[in-house]
Amino acid sequence: MADIGSVESEFGALPTDHRRALVAAFRYVLRNLSFGAVEHQTPATNFQAYYLTGTTSSNANTEFSIAHGLNSAPHVLLPVLDLSAVGGQLVPLTVSRAADDKRVYLKSSSTSAAIAVLVGA
Repeated sequence: MADIGSVESEFGALPTDHRRALVAAFRYVLRNLSFGAVEHQTPATNFQAYYLTGTTSSNANTEFSIAHGLNSAPHVLLPVLDLSAVGGQLVPLTVSRAADDKRVYLKSSSTSAAIAVLVGA
């Protein structure tokens, strides 16, 4: 959780009623940030990022791609484990070429592995 004390100090010069309302709002937001459930092309609950699911190639170190459904190329990809999916795993991933406005392009030494990732700007 972000440090609420730092946020509160930024509001120090505001009138008391404004400061109280802003501190309450920030406390609520900072305590309730959530990534949400892992579902393909579903946005994270409170972040500008989207979950993607896919399967690595059946041939080791061969490019595969996943459609991301965003309007522009994402800048970051984070592997995630969907804790509701038994057998989920993190596998080595390598960017095989830069993401574009349609897909992310990856390689892995693991074959036919179901993966979940979070992509964002």
